[in-house]
Amino acid sequence: EALLMRGARMSWLAISSALVMSGCIAPALDRGAFEQNAKSALESATSEVSTAQIAVDALRSGKATNAYADTVVTDSENAMGGIETSFGVVDPPTPAQDGLRDQVLTLLGDADDALAHARIAIRRSDFSSLADAHKELDAASAHLQSARAALK
Repeated sequence: EALLMRGARMSWLAISSALVMSGCIAPALDRGAFEQNAKSALESATSEVSTAQIAVDALRSGKATNAYADTVVTDSENAMGGIETSFGVVDPPTPAQDGLRDQVLTLLGDADDALAHARIAIRRSDFSSLADAHKELDAASAHLQSARAALK
């Protein structure tokens, strides 16, 4: 029994160490790597916003239920938080990329806000606010795509 307990403690220690180590983020090594991180974040965010737009469109046209749209939009909003965190913890390699970091984080935050507004409108069955949220999602998507295109 003591051997089993020791093995369980060792396993727990190994798993805990792996989780802690995976949370360590290093700065991007160069401008290209940082810009690639920005591109990836913008592409992922665009995908999440697009997914939410489809669900909102389906709800507004009567082709989806509130429960379905709520689940899809909530999942997209949760994913957006991860995208923001993943990009936000990567340090720009030089001060010259600080502006790009700020721009991308602002766009990600705006998209996250649009997703939250859609979620709230869905849960309230507030179709007037949902129309506004739809416009906000459209604008967020356009801004994300524009920023991504500007990075080449």
